Amino acid sequence: TPFEGRHHDIHCLRKSGILQGRDTTSWLADKGYIGSDMITPFRKPRKREQPRWQKEYNFQHNKIRVAVERAIAHLKTWRILHTDYRRPFNTFTATITAVIGLYFYARSE
Repeated sequence: TPFEGRHHDIHCLRKSGILQGRDTTSWLADKGYIGSDMITPFRKPRKREQPRWQKEYNFQHNKIRVAVERAIAHLKTWRILHTDYRRPFNTFTATITAVIGLYFYARSE
């Protein structure tokens, strides 16, 4: 169920229960997930400069995340994703894995 807009991302994710039993320690996340087990960028300290190594870390972190966000945004534009999945549900994982693999293979040329 949807949550009201005043809640932070991590609050909603924890309340949903979707993360139970999952190892999220290798997942990249944005600053909305600081305090979770996910890999997040560093916040800039109040009234101080952020150390250079933290700035570089944040840059590299965001460089990876932007590529993922762009791929997700691109997938959302595909009209076929706006319709129901018409194959047997147990084939979904294999189908989406194949589609993503073909997409990235085509983009690599």
